[in-house]
Amino acid sequence: MSDPSRETKDIHVLQLLTKLVKETDRLVRLADDIDTNATSPQAKAAFNIIGSEVNGILSTIKNSLDPLYRLYELDPGMRQLVENRRTQSSACVNDEE
Repeated sequence: MSDPSRETKDIHVLQLLTKLVKETDRLVRLADDIDTNATSPQAKAAFNIIGSEVNGILSTIKNSLDPLYRLYELDPGMRQLVENRRTQSSACVNDEE
């Protein structure tokens, strides 16, 4: 029997990740618009602010989430996933030859 509170948390995490992707896309569009169309010094300065802010966010994410990548080493299912990806990758390379 599945745990409804666990499923709710899983859905919440996926919703947050979806929001992160959407906001990232929105920010990329803003940066591209500034880079290609902005003419005022203030707008051009905003481009540098975006870079600084994104760099800070990425550093925080990396430092906070890096330990989670150990799951690929620790969890049997995650280890199997890595092995399956390697197998698929080498099969794709062999097919191309």
